Amino acid sequence: MSRPLRIEYENAFYHVMNRGRGRENIFLSDNDFKYFLHCIEQASFRFNIEVHSYCLMTNHYHLLIKTPDANLGRAMKHINGLYTQYFNRVHNTDGALFRGRYKAVLVDADNYLLHVSRYIHRNPIETNIPLVEELAKYKWSSYPAFIKRGATPKWLVRGFIFSLQGKKRKYAAYKQFVEYENNKEISAFYSAKKLLSVLGCEDFIENIKDYIVKSDSERKLVSKKRSADDVIAYLAKHFNVEVDEIITVKKGRKEKNLPRWFAIKLCQDLTGLNLQALADVFNVKHYSAISKTVGRLNALMIEDKKVELQLEKLRDCLMSEVKI
Repeated sequence: MSRPLRIEYENAFYHVMNRGRGRENIFLSDNDFKYFLHCIEQASFRFNIEVHSYCLMTNHYHLLIKTPDANLGRAMKHINGLYTQYFNRVHNTDGALFRGRYKAVLVDADNYLLHVSRYIHRNPIETNIPLVEELAKYKWSSYPAFIKRGATPKWLVRGFIFSLQGKKRKYAAYKQFVEYENNKEISAFYSAKKLLSVLGCEDFIENIKDYIVKSDSERKLVSKKRSADDVIAYLAKHFNVEVDEIITVKKGRKEKNLPRWFAIKLCQDLTGLNLQALADVFNVKHYSAISKTVGRLNALMIEDKKVELQLEKLRDCLMSEVKI
C-alpha cells in the first residue's frame, strides 16, 4: 500500500492528526496530556513550527500547524517519538503507540483555516458521547485560551486565527463562531472514508501543483527563502527611505506606513520567521502587533486593488534573483 502524499513547503498550514494503535488510548492521565503539550512546546522552539490550534482527545490528537521552514516531518517525528518513549517508560509498555504515520491535511489558509480551527475545537462535543457539556470546560484544548477562559501557552499562536475573523471583539466573536455547528463542507470532508491530503479551493490546489516535484520517497514542495534583512533593505531602496523608518515604530503616527506594512507582510511570507521573531525584527513588544499589521494591510488591499498589485510586484521581485 502506497504511503500518503506528503506536501511540504515553507509557511504551509496543516491539520495534523493521529490516533492510538488499535484505537487504544494514548492519554491515560493528566500527566500524559501535560507531557504531550511539553513535546509540542519543545518542537515549536526546536523546529520553529507555529501551533495555531490543538485538541488532545483520549485516543487521538488534532494539531493545526504552520511550518515556516518546511519541516513538518521532522517536527512530528520529534513529537510522536518523544511522547512514545515517555509513554512506554511511565506505563511499562513497549513498541509502537500510534497506529502509524500521522495524517496531515494541507489547508488553504485563506478559505478554510478558520473552519478547520473550529472543527478541531469542537471535537470534545462531536463524539458519540460528548466529553463535556460546555467546550470551554475541556482543558486539553486550545479553545479556552481562544475565548480567554484559560491560560495561553507561550507557544500557541492565536493572532492569525483572530485576524481571519476581522472583528474587534475577537474572543466573543470566536466563541460564537465555534459554538455554531461545523460547516457542512468541512463535515463531509472529514467524514469521507479516505481523507484527502489537501483541503482547498480549486485555485489553491492548482497553484500547489506547480511546485510539487518528485523524489525517491515522496513528493514535497520547495520554495526560496529570503532573510529579513534582504527584504527590509530591498523595500527601503524601493521606497527611498531609511531602514530605520521600516523597522522602528513611530509613536503617534496615524498615517499608513506602507513600506513597513509591506515589509512585515513579505517577511512573514518569505523568510520563515515565526511571529515572535518578526516582533523582534520590527521592534514591537508582542507578536500580536504583527498579526494586527498584516490584518490592516489585508483590509486595505480589499479596498484598494492597486495596493494588492503593488505587494505582488514586490513579492515577485524578491522571489527572483534580484540583487540590491
